[in-house]
Amino acid sequence: MCTTMFLGVILMFLSLGCQKKTEIPERLWYTKSAKSWHEALPLGNGRLGVMIFGSVAEEHLQLNEESLWAGVPEDPFPENIKKHYAEFQRLNLEGQYPRAFDYAMAHLAVSPTAFRSYEPLGDLYLYFGHNNPKNYKRSLNLEKGINTVEYEINGDKFVRESFVSSKYNAVFYHFTSVDKEEVECYIRFERERDIRKYVNADNIICVDGQIFDDPEGDDDNQEGSGEGGYHMKFSAHVGVKVEDGNIIAKGDSLVVSGTNDFTVIVSSVTDYNPDLMNFDRTIDSEKESLKIMETALNTPYQQIKEEHIHDFSSVYNRVKFHLGENPKDTIPTDKRIKNVQKGGNDNYLTQLLFQYGRYLLMSSSGFRAVLPANLQGIWNADMWAPWESDYHLNINLQMNYWPADVCNLSETLKPLSNFMVRLTEKGKTTAKKMIGSEGWIAHYSTNVFGRTIASGSTKSSQVNNGYCFPLAGAWMSLTLWRHYQFTQDQEYLKDTVYPVISGAVEFILDFLKENSKGELVTVPSYSPENFYIDPVSGKRLRNTMAATIDIEIIRDIFDACLSAEKILSKDKLTKRIHEVLVKLPSIKIGADSTIQEWYEDYEEIEPGHRHISHLYALYPSNQITKATPELFKAARTTIEKRLSGGGGQTGWSRAWIVNFYARLFDGNECNKHINGLLSGQVSSNLFDLHPPHVFQIDGNLGVTAGIAEMLLQSHENKTIRLLPALPKDWKDGEIKGLCARGNFIIDIDWKDGKMETVWIYSPKGGKCRLRYQGKEKEFSMKAGEQLKWANF
Repeated sequence: MCTTMFLGVILMFLSLGCQKKTEIPERLWYTKSAKSWHEALPLGNGRLGVMIFGSVAEEHLQLNEESLWAGVPEDPFPENIKKHYAEFQRLNLEGQYPRAFDYAMAHLAVSPTAFRSYEPLGDLYLYFGHNNPKNYKRSLNLEKGINTVEYEINGDKFVRESFVSSKYNAVFYHFTSVDKEEVECYIRFERERDIRKYVNADNIICVDGQIFDDPEGDDDNQEGSGEGGYHMKFSAHVGVKVEDGNIIAKGDSLVVSGTNDFTVIVSSVTDYNPDLMNFDRTIDSEKESLKIMETALNTPYQQIKEEHIHDFSSVYNRVKFHLGENPKDTIPTDKRIKNVQKGGNDNYLTQLLFQYGRYLLMSSSGFRAVLPANLQGIWNADMWAPWESDYHLNINLQMNYWPADVCNLSETLKPLSNFMVRLTEKGKTTAKKMIGSEGWIAHYSTNVFGRTIASGSTKSSQVNNGYCFPLAGAWMSLTLWRHYQFTQDQEYLKDTVYPVISGAVEFILDFLKENSKGELVTVPSYSPENFYIDPVSGKRLRNTMAATIDIEIIRDIFDACLSAEKILSKDKLTKRIHEVLVKLPSIKIGADSTIQEWYEDYEEIEPGHRHISHLYALYPSNQITKATPELFKAARTTIEKRLSGGGGQTGWSRAWIVNFYARLFDGNECNKHINGLLSGQVSSNLFDLHPPHVFQIDGNLGVTAGIAEMLLQSHENKTIRLLPALPKDWKDGEIKGLCARGNFIIDIDWKDGKMETVWIYSPKGGKCRLRYQGKEKEFSMKAGEQLKWANF
């Protein structure tokens, strides 16, 4: 995955390719417990997530299950939507933008404008009563996916370790008194609402839950979040395995005593059915959760732990990244961050940040995951999460998967691929009702119930961000096409990618309108979340026609569809696409020498806006490269303008800028913005932050993709660039296991800023053209072959 079926061979070849360096465990570690959620450490198996606080007196495990969502499936269509949408299009096409917006507010905006939130499963507390610890350390071993807490009290050493097993599908928390000091522990499960809990005859805490969405209760979305009532059901169980000790029930809690070694296990299941995009009353969540618990209780802990380490590390270790000689790991992570905040450069922290992004993607979209990673991956403590922890399709979900293929985690695309296939079915109904198209559409945000009609927290947001970005689903579809480009899996192309992208293309072909210049344009349109000043009315608006990002997305998805039809020997849409391509507007350069954001060269409200959507063509697309020198130069000017206006103020926006500068071959600017992210836009547990203090996983995953892009690029005409944006501070290093389009796996060593050796492995065979500092070499490789290029 590049392809996991070749993993064993890959690792064998790569171990021969690069000289072994002394390695230290890649970990986050601290000398004090977490005082807040943003200091706790994340674990996950894709389906279950847990945040470990590491408190000595009372341990806290905050728990999540990926599908636990409030609400029900709803696509509220306004009356006569086809008629009113056509009028909305006409008014925008004629440039009557204020009138178009008012018309949409009157005839298209409809409550509920939005949907309800992803919710936490609950909180597990373990009270030990330990106080005044010495030599305290808590750590997260990224390679093993294990959290460890170590401390001493009165000379006695205690160790707690936790992980989420993929094979056994549960959370494991193991306590050991190294010096055999017996302890007593009180264990309780808490959730703010919607549960009944009790201890059964086997001394297992049983949690029966059903979300009740109170129609009269609080609603974070001003114009409503949907139907109230009793909705998704869920269950959880907390069991304990004790070595030579006692377990008794105390009310709805447990007391463990007379032991120096015990394991707490948490299982959970909801009645969500991903195939239905809805809850399913044929699923007995209580029975399924209890079955998981019983299997875990009847399996030796050491066996479960060893199997977990094997499963987790075999994925994590596909990629190795070292910058210089590994330092002694003597500085806690929070202190490393503070040192960067003072203006320092910490290469070890940078490589940790890179691998942490891979870790988070594995843990939220790998292994047991059946749903894509949401805005917070799977980790959320709020009953109403920021932005509902939804799937934002105007960059955020796309950014979540930027590192998946290049960082050798392509199996994490499976939940997203399956989700997109199901979303297209929902989107067909929406496309039919809106414009009579046989294609499909999804607007800028959706949820596990697959909403495809426009949404927003208010009616104005529903119009501005929702109805004005009908190409959100098309953009998301391109993630699947990119996955094919990396894997070359033709079965995946035929069965998954082509049906999704061809449906998106069908909608676009039906959606485009001819303007007064004879061009085919998108109406309505917007440049994600940015306002411009309408020169006619002087009003602050978002709705327009043919925003630059729209045309860039259309060119990409047309190109993908044309390529897919050629590969698959189909001609369903090829002729229509070619007829339309020649009528699309081109990318323009504005009066200020930047890439023009809108069809007209409007004045923008926020010169430093967090979205830089008109540079989609630079990254993640390949429409702006050195082969388009005027646009290439204008792209840099665009970034500089954004930054001079205060841009990059969110973590995910800063991560996007790293990718931009990588494509501009400016490694020093990349590193500057990596350090900018570390110095002000991450919490002490390295979670990416959206101001003021909200975790969004896209910044973590986006910067991991950016670091990979600094070291390897494969987006240009079947060419793989090596070390295209190496900063001066990364003088020596190695990267092992990155993937390139065409299904190639690359190892690179460099010293004194110059590449020494590159190893190329080809699971499927094919031609591979490598480029480094003006030198090129082409290889024709057989399946399973590995070759070396050196002596530059």
